[in-house]
Amino acid sequence: MQDDCYDIVVIGAGIQGAGVAQAAAVSGYKTLLIEKKPHAGMGTSCKSSKLIHGGLRYLESGQFGLVKECLQERRRLLKNAPELVKLIPFYIPVYRNNSRPSWMIWLGLSIYTLLSLKPFEIVKKEQWPLLDHLKTENLNSVFKYFDAQTDDQLLTQTVAKSAQSYGAEFIYNANFISSNYQHKLHLINYETEKKAHAIKSKYIINCSGPWVKETQEKIHPKLNLPAIELISGSHIVVNIKTTQGAYYLETNDNRAVFVIPWKEKHTLIGTTETPYTGAADNVVPTKQDIDYLINVYNQNFSSKISTEDIINSFCGLRVLPKDKSSISKKSRESLIIEDRNHPGLITLIGGKLTVYRASSELVISKINIKNKHPKNNTREVKLSI
Repeated sequence: MQDDCYDIVVIGAGIQGAGVAQAAAVSGYKTLLIEKKPHAGMGTSCKSSKLIHGGLRYLESGQFGLVKECLQERRRLLKNAPELVKLIPFYIPVYRNNSRPSWMIWLGLSIYTLLSLKPFEIVKKEQWPLLDHLKTENLNSVFKYFDAQTDDQLLTQTVAKSAQSYGAEFIYNANFISSNYQHKLHLINYETEKKAHAIKSKYIINCSGPWVKETQEKIHPKLNLPAIELISGSHIVVNIKTTQGAYYLETNDNRAVFVIPWKEKHTLIGTTETPYTGAADNVVPTKQDIDYLINVYNQNFSSKISTEDIINSFCGLRVLPKDKSSISKKSRESLIIEDRNHPGLITLIGGKLTVYRASSELVISKINIKNKHPKNNTREVKLSI
């Protein structure tokens, strides 16, 4: 039977919300998660590039701390979730007209190796014809390194299942209506199938991703958020098989696009990065995004694709700080928002799929409930499908 008073109520069952609920439950807090969709990981957490990686390109913008943390978390996930997270080879072709010459890629991969303890290599020229019809004209070199792949929705649902095994309650198909702070407790109202519910909690943690502002407007007192923007990222899945591994491609506009084997018989191509100002529920891949990804593939491979090869497409939203820097240079680190004048309110914004566990533990470390001093953490918690 659902209790009416909790230590922590989490809003949103994406990877961040599921991770926070898991960390809270492992720490012994009475935890409830409210999610508007029928299952965990049905929002933007199932629309990523499906990678558990250090973020090689973030070295270029000086985000060394983030890359190091990502690689530490990758190591943990490889150990704790071997069914869900697996290393695969990645290839970086360097063409004569690329803006990043071979020496720069070599330097970046050398730093990546120091942080990950996974060596890279330069692919011999006689092996180039084996690389899934990769174009070899004007090709100067090909680098090979390793990163990890996952099924992002399945990972999110497995983390949610783990949270429940430690005692967290999850309420799906539930619309968060409002909350008000009275007598050191948040009075929370939500709906399921047009039935109203009222509960109490010492903490509310907003993990609603692209819906973070919409959710924050319903929470009183109001917790001011920093300036943020939504960036859409489109992917296509095509009906061709990529056999040798994933490809990390430089585009004409100096971005990075991945070509990744997916579900054994298909290939995932993405992502784009486009500012988005519409409703988070309405984001879809545009024709411009789809054409862009097809063109990137066709510029790098002799086996051409067209819209007729696409069997699926999807578009997710990143929440990034709004500043004057270009999209590629914006920080990907998680933002944890709190205010001592508004006790019991925490908002988790952004962050990468790879570091969900570390971000979640950092959020839970900020919980201060009288007579509760949790010592457990999720570093060794196994995840099994």
